[in-house]
Amino acid sequence: WEKGAKGEPGLEGPVGKTGPIGPQGAPGKPGSEGLRGMPGSVGEQGLPGPPGSDGPPGPVGPSGLPGLKGDSGSKGEKGHPGLIGLIGPPGDQGEKGDRGLPGPQGSQGSKGEMGITGQSGPVGPPGPPGLPGAPGPKGAKGSSGPTGPKGESGIPGPPGPPGPPGEVIQPLPIHSSKRTKRNIDASQLVDEGNTDNYMDYADGMEEIFGSLNSLKLEIEQMKHPSGTQSNPARTCKDLQLCHPDIPDGEYWIDPNQGCSRDAFKVYCNFTAGGESCIFPDKKSEGARITSWPKENPGSWFSEFKRGKLLSYVDSDGNPIGVVQMTFLRLLSASAHQNITYNCFQSVAWHDATTNSYDKAIRFLGSNDEEMSYDNNPYIRALVDGCAAKKGYQKTILELNTPKVEQAPIVDLMFNDFGDAVQKFGFEVGPVCFMG
Repeated sequence: WEKGAKGEPGLEGPVGKTGPIGPQGAPGKPGSEGLRGMPGSVGEQGLPGPPGSDGPPGPVGPSGLPGLKGDSGSKGEKGHPGLIGLIGPPGDQGEKGDRGLPGPQGSQGSKGEMGITGQSGPVGPPGPPGLPGAPGPKGAKGSSGPTGPKGESGIPGPPGPPGPPGEVIQPLPIHSSKRTKRNIDASQLVDEGNTDNYMDYADGMEEIFGSLNSLKLEIEQMKHPSGTQSNPARTCKDLQLCHPDIPDGEYWIDPNQGCSRDAFKVYCNFTAGGESCIFPDKKSEGARITSWPKENPGSWFSEFKRGKLLSYVDSDGNPIGVVQMTFLRLLSASAHQNITYNCFQSVAWHDATTNSYDKAIRFLGSNDEEMSYDNNPYIRALVDGCAAKKGYQKTILELNTPKVEQAPIVDLMFNDFGDAVQKFGFEVGPVCFMG
């Protein structure tokens, strides 16, 4: 076939099928704001919001019924010490205290006016015999008797029988022993030469009588001691028995007797019945009131840094031997001693806040016996101001024991100190032995 000539374009055909989606075009320009939409439906209740701030307080409501009693609260801490209170009114007059030791002798008063002469007193008892006087001068020789006429010489006669025994002549009032008796016949009595012999014999007797007299005085002194260093008594009671009106004071005693060179001087309290008193030495007299920050309650004073065992001396400050102390105890029926405790809010004996004696001072006796309220009925409080634990006070404790081996006290244990406000000090008194 031969190809024909190109025909005219045909009529426009129908619209073709939609083509595939083309690539996303560039964003168009923003349109104008649309109209407000209709309100949506009410949503579900949201979660509760956080609590709002507190509103103003409401009016006071009516009083409720009283609640049940609550449990006791725990004990609060100790409050600060209060201010010192006002001085209280004077208390009632206390009981009369025990008689204290005599004070030192006062200064001599001025001479008083001369009193009216009293009646003469009765004649005193005769004093002890005096020391023998010096021998008197030798008496004058008596005159010779007249010489008789000389007789004629007779014829010697035969020897006569023995004559009767002659009388014994005692030259002085002293009985000679049978051994020295001798018969003296008449011819010797007439012989003047023998009278001188008798006078010499009398001179020797003067010395013997003098020795006997001084021996008698020494025996009298032994039976009646005077309390001096050379003539001491065994105890003050012994001295009082010999001298009932002797005044109180310092005297020498020698309890172990024998040689008086180990005698020692004590204070004799005759007013109290004849007590022999010895004293603590300077370092054992006590301690000033302080808080004792470096020491522990319940330890003995001898363990303190400034402490020691208590020791005792005579009135001259010399230590007393163990043997003399042993004899003094043997000669005594009882002993007593005072300890004074000066305190600030510290208990010495009774504790009034707990009504107990748990913190009472403990003592160590000379026999190493530990003594206190719980085991010794012979200790008592004469004054017990420290029991209340209020301010500065003092307690006086007395050991008055028939067990003389407990005295004197040699150590002390204090049990109530250590708080910042607590303080104490103490004083050791003399120990007196009663015969």
